[in-house]
Amino acid sequence: DALKLVDEMLELRECSEMVMKKISSGDYEQAARYVARFRASQDALPPGTDDASIRVLREAEQKLSAIVREKFETSMTARDAAGVSRFAKLFHPLGLANEGVSKYVQFIRRSLSEKCAADFKLLPSSSAKRSDNNPTPYAEAIKEVIGGIADIIGEHQQSVEEEFGPENFVVVLRGLEEEADIQALKVINKFLKDNAKAFDHQASGDLCEVGMVLNEVALMTQRAQLFHTYMHGVGSGVVEMIEDKSSFISSLPDGYSEEDGLVKLSKLTLSVQELVAKYVCSEQTYLLQSVEQAIRETDSLDETDDEALTTTVVDEAFFILRQSMQRSISTCDINAVCAVVNHVSAAVSGELKTALLSNLTESRRFYGNWVTTSKNVQPPAKGEHPLASLFLDADGNLYNPLTAAVSWPHSLNNLQEAVCFLDKLKDETQELFDRFFPPDGPDKDKREMFKHCVAGLDAAKVELESLHLGQCKEGLNMLKVHLSPMLVPVNTLDYNINEDQYADYQVNDPFAKAFNGMASVIHQHIKAVLNSVSCDEIMQQMAEQTCRRIEKAALSKRFSLFGALQFESDVRALCSFFTSVSEQVLRHKFARLFEMSSLLNLESVDELRELYGETRSWRLAPDEARQLLSSRVDFNVTQMELDMLLPG
Repeated sequence: DALKLVDEMLELRECSEMVMKKISSGDYEQAARYVARFRASQDALPPGTDDASIRVLREAEQKLSAIVREKFETSMTARDAAGVSRFAKLFHPLGLANEGVSKYVQFIRRSLSEKCAADFKLLPSSSAKRSDNNPTPYAEAIKEVIGGIADIIGEHQQSVEEEFGPENFVVVLRGLEEEADIQALKVINKFLKDNAKAFDHQASGDLCEVGMVLNEVALMTQRAQLFHTYMHGVGSGVVEMIEDKSSFISSLPDGYSEEDGLVKLSKLTLSVQELVAKYVCSEQTYLLQSVEQAIRETDSLDETDDEALTTTVVDEAFFILRQSMQRSISTCDINAVCAVVNHVSAAVSGELKTALLSNLTESRRFYGNWVTTSKNVQPPAKGEHPLASLFLDADGNLYNPLTAAVSWPHSLNNLQEAVCFLDKLKDETQELFDRFFPPDGPDKDKREMFKHCVAGLDAAKVELESLHLGQCKEGLNMLKVHLSPMLVPVNTLDYNINEDQYADYQVNDPFAKAFNGMASVIHQHIKAVLNSVSCDEIMQQMAEQTCRRIEKAALSKRFSLFGALQFESDVRALCSFFTSVSEQVLRHKFARLFEMSSLLNLESVDELRELYGETRSWRLAPDEARQLLSSRVDFNVTQMELDMLLPG
């Protein structure tokens, strides 16, 4: 210990002899090191130890501290970044770390403020139009604020942490975040003032201009959200390096996070939350007004293009819906996303569905009358639109405007297209959402909320599909005017025939050939004017209703064996036709008719016993089977045998 004390006294004397020389020569860095060595050892020296040297060093400490403060202020005034950096580093060895960090933060905040002030002056006046070269000037101004802070952190983090420690770099981060609050809020407040009309839901502003304002809000919000994530990420990394965490946590002011040392809700974050609330309301208004405009003003039908099965209304409406959805996701605010998803679902179930139904109802009057004329369902002349005459008024002039409200086929196609677009919209939305809100991101716990909201699109799709199904039934009802006469012979057709009559039926088909011929004409017509899904649905319903009609007629008739053979021939002909024109499986719709045919073609009770002994699920009820077998005039079976084989 004595030797150590001697060494320390010798070192103390060396420091006292050299410190003033270094101060005088301007070597403040070395002088600061001497002072630091003195400060580190002074508490270990016994009282009375070389008082002269201690007095010199304390005077040097005071003098050097004054010089460093003065030089630092001079460098800040002169905007001398190198000088500021040089003298800021000298505060720590002089025992003035907190003061040094404070002055350093003051400098970088002042530099940032001056740069932002210059950028702020470049923002357009409230009356100026948006520039094509810079359509989002306010978002760019916020980007400059954030970018400036990121540059400062990248440039100074390492040196500040080395000179002052990581806990003091947290102080720097707080200062930068406070400056971001001031500068970004100035931009946001000017933006809100300059674009107040876009947020006035009662005002009838230019929708294009409102859309651009909303685009800029989304970009501003996105950048603020990313800045929040970035700052807190840097803060978390810095706090992890602090050795005395308990002391650090105990020194935190109220409202500051233990994980990153920053305020949990900055003024910028709170302001952006208010901006998002305004955005969501304005987005809803914009969405509804734009969809209504697309429905009311832009819908058009191209009478020259027979391959254009839809009008423009659905395409226009979904362009708007997709735009709003994508814009909301780009805000990086999960609450905004969920709110807009709900608004989109509501617009589909509300305004769009109402418009589609209105067009279907209105156009049904035109098409319902037009389609009753036989020539209108016949194949058109080459190069002629199959609905050409539907587009003309009583005077032979083209309807003006020509929209979906005139053409029921186009209205039905629009409805089906909306169903398809909903699927596409949902897939695109999910894909974009996963990019902005990855499963391992900071909002991973809120993804379930988004999933719940997106289910609203599925509900809207179910509504449209149900409407589509009902409208296909309406379409079939309009087309029945041509089919019903073809089924009239079924009511009077006699299946209690002999071999000669059966031979005659084979040559002169009583109804199936004529029915299939007319059904084929109708199929060709709807295939030409409807989408494949709607066309197939109508044919499916036509098959189902035809089967039910024939089933009902069969249960009221008498059959001979030859009549049963004819009945089977008719059923097979009908099934063959519908199978050939349908993209979906529909043979199951003929299952009851084929069961009827099988029963009617039995020749003995043994065959009946064998048929019902097979493991199969019958669609015919036992009482229907008994009724059919009883209608066979040449099938010998007693009631007792029927009751035993076909228990009810």
